Amino acid sequence: RKGVLSFDGIRIRPSDAFHCFLDDFIKETTCSEPLRSRIKAILEKEPVLVPFTVIKSVRSVVKQSGTPVSISGLLEGSELCLPNPVTPERNQVLEARIQRLKAQQMHQEYNQMVSNIDQSKRSFLAPEVASDFRDVKKQCLAVVNLLVTIGGTFAFFYKAVEYSLPEPHIPAQVLSGLFASMLVAVAELYFLVKVI
Repeated sequence: RKGVLSFDGIRIRPSDAFHCFLDDFIKETTCSEPLRSRIKAILEKEPVLVPFTVIKSVRSVVKQSGTPVSISGLLEGSELCLPNPVTPERNQVLEARIQRLKAQQMHQEYNQMVSNIDQSKRSFLAPEVASDFRDVKKQCLAVVNLLVTIGGTFAFFYKAVEYSLPEPHIPAQVLSGLFASMLVAVAELYFLVKVI
């Protein structure tokens, strides 16, 4: 029927309390002989796995006898063992299509990886290289100019303070050189970033 859950294949690995209850159940309870023999066979196997249908049958017998036993309480600590899901076999047409698409994708990835290596596909233009070289040369000269200007500023202020004082005072010379060269470095970086 639609909407009814099927519990086929669900098994319970019973806790010690539930195992003892099942032992007592088959010894003391007046249940049907098929149920008793089925529970005996289950308890003799190792590992003990009780099908859910047997638990439902035990519950209905306990309910009919009027014994105040909580099956859900006895099941605490038991493990629920679910059956492995059945994987349907894939459609052969679909499988062939997937393999073809995977092969196409791998071929495209390979072509993309080797596109920079293959010289026949690459257009090598000398004017582009010359333009790139001029840009790099311009940037290198700007950096060298920046370093020379900062170094020259430091040397100038270091010596200027040395000549202006009656006796050499190295900390004052270094501080004035550093301060002046930092100001020049900030100004140079501003113009360098503006140009580049």
